Amino acid sequence: MMRTAYPAIWEIVLPVSALMMNLVCTVRSLPLHLRHVISVLVLLGLASCTASSTGAGPATPAGTPTGPAMVPDALQARDGTLLPLSVWLPDAHEGTNGVEAGIEPVIEPLIKGTIIGLHSFGDYRAAFDHIGPWFAQQGYAFYSWDQRGFGSHDDAGHWPGRELLVSDLEDAITLLADQHPGPLYLLGESMGGGVAMITLAENPALPVDGLILAAPSVREGLRTRYLWNAGLAVGATLMPGHTFNLTRDAADPRYTPHSAARLATDPQILLQVRMDTYRQLIRFTDYASDIAPALQQPILLLYGGNDDLIPAVSIDRLRRHQPERLSYRFYPEAPHLLLQGAHWQHYTTDMLTWLHQDFPAPESDGTGSGHAAANTRQ
Repeated sequence: MMRTAYPAIWEIVLPVSALMMNLVCTVRSLPLHLRHVISVLVLLGLASCTASSTGAGPATPAGTPTGPAMVPDALQARDGTLLPLSVWLPDAHEGTNGVEAGIEPVIEPLIKGTIIGLHSFGDYRAAFDHIGPWFAQQGYAFYSWDQRGFGSHDDAGHWPGRELLVSDLEDAITLLADQHPGPLYLLGESMGGGVAMITLAENPALPVDGLILAAPSVREGLRTRYLWNAGLAVGATLMPGHTFNLTRDAADPRYTPHSAARLATDPQILLQVRMDTYRQLIRFTDYASDIAPALQQPILLLYGGNDDLIPAVSIDRLRRHQPERLSYRFYPEAPHLLLQGAHWQHYTTDMLTWLHQDFPAPESDGTGSGHAAANTRQ
C-alpha cells in the first residue's frame, strides 16, 4: 500500500503496544526486585523524554566558529556550520549615480525586497527551485538553505533541535537585513512556517516586515492531540529508531511534474522518518501553535482544501489568534505542500499582491525595538 502521509495514531500505538506486551511478559518472569528496578528506569526514561525541549539529534560537525556569514554557496552559522544555500537575485541594471558624476556606471541588481524561503519537514532548499527564480523576476532577492537535519547534512533524518533551527534563521535575518536594506520577508512552508513563527514570536525585534505561511505546522484544536503525544512519547522512548516509510507518486497530478518527481525520487528527500524525530516534529508543531499569539508582524496565511496533514481547525485557531494582522487565502484544490502544487503561480501571484500593499506600523514593545513597517523601510 502506498503511503503518502505521515503515520496515523494507530500505526504508532500498535507496534508500541506489541513491544510493551512482550516486555511485560519478559519482566513478569524476573525476580521481584529486578521488576522494581526496571519499573523505576522506565519511569525515569519517560520523565526525561517529557522534560526534553528539543530532542536534538547527533551534534552537527562544526567548522571554525568565526561567527555567522554569507560565504560562497552556504550560510555559515554562528557555530561555524555551513548550511548549503541557494540564492536568486533580480537581473542587474546600470546604476545612475556613477553616470551623473562622470564615472563608469556600476552594474547592480535592483532589489525591491528580500525573501527567505524555509522548506518543509523532509524537504530541502530545492523546494524553491521554481519559486526563487519567479520572485527574482519580480525584483526580489530570494534565499533558501538546507535546514539542519535535512537535505545534504550528515545528520539528515535526526531532529536538529528547535534552538538550532531558530538561531540559524536569526543569523540569516541579521546578515541579509544588513546586505539588502529594503524590506525583508519570511516564506515558510509547513515546518518552515513553524520555524518562522517561533523565531519571530521569540524575537519580535528582528528586522522582518512580513510573514507568509503556506500551510504552517500547527495543530491546536485537535481532540486527539494529547493521545498522539502520549503514544509518541512512549514510542520514542522504547523504539526511537523505528522508522515509517513514505512512498509518493512520481506522477502525482496535485503537483507540478518536476515537484512530484522530486518529492518521490530525490535522494535528499527524507522518506524514512524515525519515531523519535517524528515525535520532536510534533512537539515543535505544538510549540509553534502555542506561541502564535505573540507574533507582531503582518501575516499572509495560505491553506488548501486538499491538505491531508494540517487540520482545518488548527488553521482556524491560528486565524483567531491574529485577527488584526492576518490575511487569509483559501484554495479548494491545493494540497498540503501547496508551493509544490500544480497551481503554484496562482499562489505566488497572491503573495506578490500582498507584498505590494502598505502595512500598518507594528506595535512597539515599549523599548523602541520594534522593526519598521514595510512601507517605511528605506
